[in-house]
Amino acid sequence: MFFLFLGGCAHQIDTKTTLYDDWKPRLSAQKTWLVEGKLAFISPEERQSANLNWQQTAKTNNLILTTFIGTRILSLKQTVNGAELEFDGDEYFDTNASALLKRLTGFTLPVDNANNWLKGTIEDQSLVVDELGRAKQVLWFDKTGKKWQIDYGTYIQSNGYWLPTKLTLKHQQIKIKIQLYDWQFN
Repeated sequence: MFFLFLGGCAHQIDTKTTLYDDWKPRLSAQKTWLVEGKLAFISPEERQSANLNWQQTAKTNNLILTTFIGTRILSLKQTVNGAELEFDGDEYFDTNASALLKRLTGFTLPVDNANNWLKGTIEDQSLVVDELGRAKQVLWFDKTGKKWQIDYGTYIQSNGYWLPTKLTLKHQQIKIKIQLYDWQFN
């Protein structure tokens, strides 16, 4: 009886989920997700960092940036009707979320196509993948015509998918480093 008890205690619980054979198309089809992490914005003029909470549903895309103590910096909500930005205690509206963010904060981020580039499921002729089919690097143009280079550093296996945890976006002299640590899907 003692050995059965001891053997039961020695059993380790595997925290990784089983990877789907078709993980990439399944992940691409996921339109409802939430991810938390950190973001660093680096340009020749300034460096800023923030905590990131990004949520997408079938009809909305919400990005909230906070300071390291939790004070809200901004909240950007995008729907099919346009974008709403809460910044410095005021609300602003525009048809283009990326343009609104740039105009009011000086912060350049391609929020329009986040569902694809943030999850690493972006499709483009320039896409370079590793031996497991995960995105490593891509050059692409956002909806406003800006050319971006995205480098995917590391991944975790979670929820049956390979999910990016470190990525770097570059546009001209702007560099955005993103570290993601909590992916959730519905």
